[in-house]
Amino acid sequence: MSFLQKFKQVWHSENGKYRVVGIQFTDEITPTIFVQVEGRKTSLTYNMRTKEKLPKYVVDACESIKQELTFLCNHCKSN
Repeated sequence: MSFLQKFKQVWHSENGKYRVVGIQFTDEITPTIFVQVEGRKTSLTYNMRTKEKLPKYVVDACESIKQELTFLCNHCKSN
């Protein structure tokens, strides 16, 4: 029996305005990335549409987390 594993990465901007959370389960192909903005009640799901609305340093953090989680999850599947 195979159990699902969950990988999670969190990043906080230096000014405290943005928090990026990336989550990936071993049965998923790509991670889900959420961007929480200070003062907003809901999180943004990071995708091509929201990418245009975010500062470059937040987009860079999202892409970095996406790559890290994809690598970790693929490495875990191969072992």
